[in-house]
Amino acid sequence: MVGAEEDDPDRLPPPTLDRVSAFSDGIFAIAITLLILPLTDAQIRDGHVVEDLLALQHQFLALGLSFAVIGRFWLLHHEDLRHLTSAGPRMLVANLVLLFFVVLLPFPTALLGDGDSTAATIIYAAAILATSLSSLALWWSAERDGVVAGERGRRWGRQKYWSTAAVVVGFLPSLPLALLAPGWARVSWALVVPLGMIADRLEERQR
Repeated sequence: MVGAEEDDPDRLPPPTLDRVSAFSDGIFAIAITLLILPLTDAQIRDGHVVEDLLALQHQFLALGLSFAVIGRFWLLHHEDLRHLTSAGPRMLVANLVLLFFVVLLPFPTALLGDGDSTAATIIYAAAILATSLSSLALWWSAERDGVVAGERGRRWGRQKYWSTAAVVVGFLPSLPLALLAPGWARVSWALVVPLGMIADRLEERQR
């Protein structure tokens, strides 16, 4: 019975990962390029170069931070596809949700570059959390679709669950903290680095 279904000429082949990868790479490239737009209108005056560049420090910091963030999500997305055998229907929808939040990231980046704003800090942290959770939802959907490539893929999945937890634990406290001290809330984002290292250690211990 199963063999008959596999030999059915009318049975559609599963979606290929090549199209998913090409489309997603284009979206990531556009999003990471849009980060520079807030700086395109900057005016650098003769004789005031250092002063004018220092005035743009928030924009440069926001640009560098978001470039690293989007780059990191692109690397994770690349690894996700490497550990899949094909593109399932749930995974395709989850991939679109992830790309939506990736495209959205230049907006909170521009807000963050405007200065020490409580609203900008909260919106940026919420955007990172949403993007990270949607990235995890992509993998979860792939597991539901049964397109994860064996034990190697399952190991990658466990690592991804731990790393997402590190991002959530690192960014979630900054939401209420931003109401009291936006600057310290942004500093607290650096906790994601040691938390990620701890998550990697915990994942290794479970192998």
